[in-house]
Amino acid sequence: MPAATRHHLPVTIRVAHCDADLGKVLAVRVPASTGAGAQPAPGAPEPWDLRPNASLLLAESRIDGEALGSLRILASERGRLVVEDHVDPHAASIAGPLAEASRLAVRAGRDATLVRLMLWKAFHRYCLAAQIDTMLIAVRAPADRQYEWLGFRDPHSGPLHFAPEGRAGAPHRLMTLGVFEAHQRSLQTGHPLHDFFFSERHPEIDLLAPVGGRGGVGALRRGVQLSDHARIAAQLQEVAIV
Repeated sequence: MPAATRHHLPVTIRVAHCDADLGKVLAVRVPASTGAGAQPAPGAPEPWDLRPNASLLLAESRIDGEALGSLRILASERGRLVVEDHVDPHAASIAGPLAEASRLAVRAGRDATLVRLMLWKAFHRYCLAAQIDTMLIAVRAPADRQYEWLGFRDPHSGPLHFAPEGRAGAPHRLMTLGVFEAHQRSLQTGHPLHDFFFSERHPEIDLLAPVGGRGGVGALRRGVQLSDHARIAAQLQEVAIV
């Protein structure tokens, strides 16, 4: 594998670890279409945000620290997943340990596409560090086509659809991607984002720094519980997904 190249981007990604960070996450979830001139107020955190197995990724501007996006990760080894309220991943032959990504929120703007891609790269990097086998998402059509392009597929047992809000809700499609399969599939297909995800070094994505620090707020501080950070960092360096 060629030596990774370092790129400096206008967006940073880190794990939310205090009440102020949680406020940023909630604020960025407020839809942009709240009305001209309106100042949207952040809502209350969802119960899933405060679970011991939850990690909230926060994307910020390097220029002024403005919150640009967020993504919630739930790890099956430390608790329940949202999709388990609707389907049984193991009955669907989905290998564990699992990590589910949900509540993707990205503010409109010229960096919106970059923010979205960096959040997905950070999700994959998190899974490597936490020794996750399979990434899970549940997404509505036609957005599922975008995730097919990123490599996500139906479970081996066949397509699974469910309506999170009940029968009146829009059907969601459960999709999976193996953590190490992602690199292999991208390489085999010559994916146009292969270098972005697997060759370029992005120091702006920093998921390890908050883990070793002290302080912060209880529930969010419990979000990422990774051991032996030096070993994890070395592993990430070895596979060049940094």
